[in-house]
Amino acid sequence: MARWLEAVGAFSARRRWWVIVAWVVLLAAAVGSMTAFAKPLDAHITVKGLQSITTLDEVQKTFGGDDHGSGRVVFAAPKGEKLTDADAAAVATLTSKLAEVHGVASATDPFADKTAGGLSPAGRVGYISVTLDAGSPSSSTESGIRSLVSHANTAQLQVAATSGLVGQTGATSSQLPGIILALIVLLVTFGTILAAGMPLLSALIGLGTGVTAIYAATSFVSLTSVAPTLALLLGLAVGIDYSLFIVSRHRRQLLEGMDPKESLPLAVGTAGTAVFFAAMTVVIALAGLAVENLGFLTQMGLAAAFAVFVAMLVSLTLTPAFLSLAGSRILTARARRRLAAGEMKGPGRLSAGWVRVVQRRPVLFLVASLVVVGVLAAPIAGLRLGLGNDGTQPGSTTERQASDLLADGFGAGINGPLEILATYPSAATQAEAAALADKVGHTTGVAETQLAGLTGDRVLLAVVPKSGPSDEATVTLVHSLREASIARSLPGSPKLDVTGDTAVDIDISNRLADALPLYLGLIAAFAFLLMVAVFRSLLVPLKAAVTFLLSLGASLGVTVAVFQWGWLGGLFGVDPPAPLLAFLPTIVIGVLFGLSMDYEMFLVTGMREHFVHHETARGAVSTGFQQGAKVVAAAALIMIGVFGNGVVEGDSTIRPIAFALAVGIVIDAFVVRMTLVPAVLTLFGRAAWWLPAWLDRIVPNVDVEGASLHRPLRRG
Repeated sequence: MARWLEAVGAFSARRRWWVIVAWVVLLAAAVGSMTAFAKPLDAHITVKGLQSITTLDEVQKTFGGDDHGSGRVVFAAPKGEKLTDADAAAVATLTSKLAEVHGVASATDPFADKTAGGLSPAGRVGYISVTLDAGSPSSSTESGIRSLVSHANTAQLQVAATSGLVGQTGATSSQLPGIILALIVLLVTFGTILAAGMPLLSALIGLGTGVTAIYAATSFVSLTSVAPTLALLLGLAVGIDYSLFIVSRHRRQLLEGMDPKESLPLAVGTAGTAVFFAAMTVVIALAGLAVENLGFLTQMGLAAAFAVFVAMLVSLTLTPAFLSLAGSRILTARARRRLAAGEMKGPGRLSAGWVRVVQRRPVLFLVASLVVVGVLAAPIAGLRLGLGNDGTQPGSTTERQASDLLADGFGAGINGPLEILATYPSAATQAEAAALADKVGHTTGVAETQLAGLTGDRVLLAVVPKSGPSDEATVTLVHSLREASIARSLPGSPKLDVTGDTAVDIDISNRLADALPLYLGLIAAFAFLLMVAVFRSLLVPLKAAVTFLLSLGASLGVTVAVFQWGWLGGLFGVDPPAPLLAFLPTIVIGVLFGLSMDYEMFLVTGMREHFVHHETARGAVSTGFQQGAKVVAAAALIMIGVFGNGVVEGDSTIRPIAFALAVGIVIDAFVVRMTLVPAVLTLFGRAAWWLPAWLDRIVPNVDVEGASLHRPLRRG
């Protein structure tokens, strides 16, 4: 592998303009294809095989459900007051205007139609029921309703709309601050704008090519709106890291006196081999999401795997082409003068001092690292997952205001109603339907029941919980209603199925939670097997898999404490604390796994390289750490900045994901990779690189440390 990649590096350097033009053409073709063929992403997330979704379809077919969307425009008098005749007149005017909005089929004034049930018992809150022509509002419909709601909202009458009519408010997050910070970190690391710009430029070209190609693919397959999310995050992250690793290796060799033409193929052959296997580890692990047989997860995994693959190709071909153009100018003028004078740069004093301290007291640093990670990971025991709803949006949004007003006026359960479909052995009677409503109505956690339909052998019951859609009590209620004992106690012993949007969200969240252990086990096992071939060791791959799980636990633990429990929530814009997004663990696993394996490769391949070249086990750990620590720190700081920008500017969906990733990178890079790893490898000694003879004969030699490559003599 090292020899082959050395040849790739040599070709890219020699035919640099061909390579650069080829990537520009590919980027232009991908952008053009996206512009010409891309179709809108599907905003609805469904999971095949879930009983609640199947039941919801049956309800719509049996009881005349259609594809018309609906929602509410909520209004309320000031706190402590009741709605007045003047308010009723304002609501009548608003209702007539809503009915005239393009895309609205009807709007019901609760003052004019007392049977609509749109006025709260206390007389302070009410709502206008709005039905749409289509299943979801168009952008013009959303805009028209938002405009009417905004104009109707006064000091005397608060007005807000649910997300069924106006969608969910999203923040526009600019990546410019993160990119600027990345450029600053690279500039400090490398000292020249030329060297600093290369990893960024390569990463952006790779990200642009990969992501636009994914959007172009919507011409052939339907993609859910969450599918490109992981590709965007991971494509940018690994794109910078992979290119950074090769640039850093090339610069180090130049600083040691190697000729640029000889250094570049060697850098791709050594660092590029580590990049290749790091990328393949991530690609196969992401593709492994398909084993869960969840359509949107499969799409997310394959899209992200493609973005990582493109990032790898860019780093192995375009980056060396750029480096060939730059020549020795990627070094500072001062460094070039030193080389001309025959002076060679030694290792960094900070990294040398740190690894010396860690190796002097490895047990102390090992225990301290484990304690820190353990404390941070502890809150993960309370992890709860959900899909989000109007009540979990920021308080400044109209949908959150509508949710809060509805809860105040009608009880929290109105925001998360349930439906029960009862199927009897024969035609159902009114007496059986009444018995069903009475039994369910007396179930703990139920606020109200109402017969919604009776057709043949089926009865539909509408159920309003006492708790909100994100409350744990609602999850408990859904499980209680599904208990077989309720059906057995009813006349006719009907088959009961619980559905509704809230039940579907609960079931999807549970399915995702159930899939996590298998997915985690899959990627940990695969990472172990691949790293056995990369490092020709048993202990090093085992350590890599275990330490990734430690970083993941700490990342999710801190996120639970902040975004679910609300600890320090005000500092990070948590409004309100709520269950974590059901996709969050999967996204964090994918991105953090990719970056964790990057940092592992960056550090440990250097250690392995020096051990293979006859340095002592302890000395190899020290030398490899000193050479890799700076690039790992730079890569980590860049990603912390990129994701930290998402925490500051992201919406309620992006903010916790970005926070979890930023925390995970801090822990993985600085606590795990740069503290725990050198401590553990120091304790392992030569055993770290031991592989049984029988296994050594079976495992292919991928030569990640480039032992088979020719090492040119340094100048001077």
